[in-house]
Amino acid sequence: MPRGGRSFLSIAVSALVFGAALSAAADAPSASTMRGWVEAMKTSPRGPFERIRWFCKDGTIQPPKAYACRDHGGGVQHGEWTKRTLEMRQAGYEIANVFADLDGERFVGANADIDALEQIVLERFLVGIDDGWIFRNARSYRGVFQSEDEQAGARRVLLQMLADPAWITPERYTLLREAVRLFPLQADETTSSDIRNMATQIAHKHPNFESLRAKIHSMPDADDATRVRQYAGNLNKDTEVATLAEKLSTSIDQLYAAKTGADETAAVLTRLPPTNLTQSLNGLVANLQTATEPGLRFALSAQLLEGLRDSLPHAKTAPARLALLRASLTLENEAYAAGNTALAELPKATRGIHLHWLERTAGAIYGIGLIGGRELSAIRDSINRLNAATPLRLQEYRNELRYLSRLPEWGQSWLRFCLGPAMERFFPIEPLAHRYSRDRLRGSPLIVYGTALDSLLLDANAIAGVEHELFGKRVGSGLRALNPGLARGVLSAPDASSEHTHYAEDHIYLLPETTPDLPPVAGILTQGEGSSLSHVQLLARNLGIPNLVVGYHLLPAVRSHIGEPVVLAVSPNGVAQLVADGKRWDEIFGREETADSVMLTADLKKLDLEQTHVVSLTDLRATDSGRVSGPKGAKLGELKHAFGNAVPRGFVVPFGVFRNLLDRPISAEGPKTWDWMRERYDATGKLEGDPVQQRKVVNTFLERLRTFILTVDLDPDFVKEFRSALEAMFGADGTYGVFVRSDTNVEDLAGFTGAGLNLTVANVVGVDSIIEALRQVWASPFTERAYAWRQARMKDPQYVFPAVLIQYSFPAEKSGVMVTADLETDTPGCLTVAANEGVGGAVEGQAAESLRIHTADGAVRFLSRATAPYRTVLEPQGGIAREPASGTASVLTQAEIDQLVELAGRVPSRFPSLAGAPADIEFAFRNGKLALLQIRPLVENRDAERNRYLTGLDRTLRERADRLVDLKALPLR
Repeated sequence: MPRGGRSFLSIAVSALVFGAALSAAADAPSASTMRGWVEAMKTSPRGPFERIRWFCKDGTIQPPKAYACRDHGGGVQHGEWTKRTLEMRQAGYEIANVFADLDGERFVGANADIDALEQIVLERFLVGIDDGWIFRNARSYRGVFQSEDEQAGARRVLLQMLADPAWITPERYTLLREAVRLFPLQADETTSSDIRNMATQIAHKHPNFESLRAKIHSMPDADDATRVRQYAGNLNKDTEVATLAEKLSTSIDQLYAAKTGADETAAVLTRLPPTNLTQSLNGLVANLQTATEPGLRFALSAQLLEGLRDSLPHAKTAPARLALLRASLTLENEAYAAGNTALAELPKATRGIHLHWLERTAGAIYGIGLIGGRELSAIRDSINRLNAATPLRLQEYRNELRYLSRLPEWGQSWLRFCLGPAMERFFPIEPLAHRYSRDRLRGSPLIVYGTALDSLLLDANAIAGVEHELFGKRVGSGLRALNPGLARGVLSAPDASSEHTHYAEDHIYLLPETTPDLPPVAGILTQGEGSSLSHVQLLARNLGIPNLVVGYHLLPAVRSHIGEPVVLAVSPNGVAQLVADGKRWDEIFGREETADSVMLTADLKKLDLEQTHVVSLTDLRATDSGRVSGPKGAKLGELKHAFGNAVPRGFVVPFGVFRNLLDRPISAEGPKTWDWMRERYDATGKLEGDPVQQRKVVNTFLERLRTFILTVDLDPDFVKEFRSALEAMFGADGTYGVFVRSDTNVEDLAGFTGAGLNLTVANVVGVDSIIEALRQVWASPFTERAYAWRQARMKDPQYVFPAVLIQYSFPAEKSGVMVTADLETDTPGCLTVAANEGVGGAVEGQAAESLRIHTADGAVRFLSRATAPYRTVLEPQGGIAREPASGTASVLTQAEIDQLVELAGRVPSRFPSLAGAPADIEFAFRNGKLALLQIRPLVENRDAERNRYLTGLDRTLRERADRLVDLKALPLR
């Protein structure tokens, strides 16, 4: 039975991450077909409906006549879905919803259909921004909706949800509040979203309105009503647009006029039990009722938004909870209007007042559900550190401001958690679905937070003598460095509607999130950090590929340059430039040494290809790396020796078994595969002057080699021994699952990690399936992606040998990666940890809980919340499945963090082979007990630290790091 209303997707693949997928049957219409249907519904006079019918409580459907359901228990009249609408709903799309007939029981209880609710909320968003969406013309089809029935139905559903304690938890607050915001509770409710949508409609009809539309979207204020009326004065002949412009002007007037948020809140507070919190909120209400100055109104509204969220659990009845949420929505509109008006006074405010604004605004952002309590506490701790620092040095000032810059990312990531699955589901049939996050963020108090923060970031950079640059403009916030580096290439974005994207090595890619199967590229721009310790991030760090997080408010500027040659520069201290390429860059790139100067060489003298018997982890040590196994198996053997049962049992199929396979002929009449491989490598090497032809020849060669590995008969004696080893290690066939992992001799070498390049087949059950997985893993180093990452640096490419690690499937409740270093600020004595619920946490780029931990006292600094919407679990019959993540504020408990700190303290003495390098450790927990899954040295690329251009960006920052900052002074302009 589905859990949480989201279906499981059982698979056995190399990645423990999943993209959005249709739950439709194999014979369902294609996405492109359904997209065409959606467009047709928008223009159809009846939209998604075939005809009008009465839907009676006894289940019968009656023709549209008076009192049609009188003898059938009563009922409601509305449109009946067309065949196409029914097909789309059967394919998993919750479209054409009629609230009068919506069953609220679907959304309550242990099996609440959260997926369906997300889609219904998203549909309501589309109705608002796209002139009715698929109901555009159906709205004038008499009888298709009864507004009073729709409003009553929406209220009924919400009250059913609000009576369910599960909906009063922090994890569901945001989705609940969005449902209240978007469901049709009353007509003609003016919101900031309505205003932006009307402005967009006018700009679509009149391109000259675009500049005013952009102003209303980015920096709105009360005077926008006058500006719109002035524009409309020139539209003498365009009655439709003039009418819409007047409606827009009136809506702006209404938004910025005195509201009743205080009165609504006062009424709600009378329905709550008396507490210290309600007493405090009553005082704020009294002040708001008399306040006139915009800055004060904003501050009071922000405090009330925070307090109302905290009060929700204290409201004892569903109607009281609904009234509270509606008052919160009214207060949000007031805070939005007052905050934007008050921003005019910001240039006169001191740095300390700016910080006060950030603190108050963070409370409002918490109140509307874009961040949680943990994030709010972290922001306030950061601001308190700045206020308490005496003296405050520039380096600390700048570091804390960079931390405060995380809040917009947190908001964006949390919205993706709450409605991301619905957005991904809808995108193939309606690309406007992706506008939801942008619209919600821009219409929230985040606009106030971003403006105040940007002022301080520009101030810090002005003191330091540095600045971020985005296509010729200075920017303060919205660009945050993950990996330093310097790259040039064509700015590109993958086609979100395509299942397969070809990535070019000389392109810089704007990605919606870290992609687990990303091949080598010139640079990476991500719209969300995902996991900073994912395999792709570690590869990028290893190879010096610059990686920059781009804030949501800068994405339009970046996207406007898609297809153009650009330069991406990210300094070691986080100074970022994304600019147009040109001749001036030729000299800079010509004089810099590149990472390609580091070549990979397998240690052939150490290699022992005579060992062809499986080796238990208990018999392996770190010194066996590159001899009979790769670093995974060897270092796991060392871990097993040091930590015993904390390492799940397993064994390694050594290099020699694979090498013997290559003595078989490549074809019936062909040479030995080993000889054929050497000839092919030589031939491709001679094509370096013709990269197109070289790539074609390489791909043909790799495909044939993989086919050989996957189909050649295995040695019967080896198969017999392998089966016996499985039974001896794990038990009877079918009673256990194993992870089958590649472990080559060219991983974790100096200058190259190879993390995540080759295949892991997860939780394989059954001996025959394990043997098939063994073949797949042997073949995986010869995929185009693995070859591309490795081969540009590989000497003697024929000497790539995969061992295979067979390890018991540990059913982790949570898992992740720990690096025994601070990867963000390089603070000594710190750990960087990323974790998710389920198995495979953090490694595949999913948005993970990220922490910086001081080993001396165990103090934890929160960096980001785990917002991947799904967690990965093991299936008893084999393979893995995804189920909804809980969305809990914390993944790791303090006791689990303490175990990681204790482990990090023991690593240096247990692993002298790491030679002082930070360790990269994969871990898992079940029932609070630690399991260790891998350890390797963290291989970092130091080219950025030697690059003269990048270090030049940091020069003045280094020189001025100890300058003092006075919070009582005005920011520099």
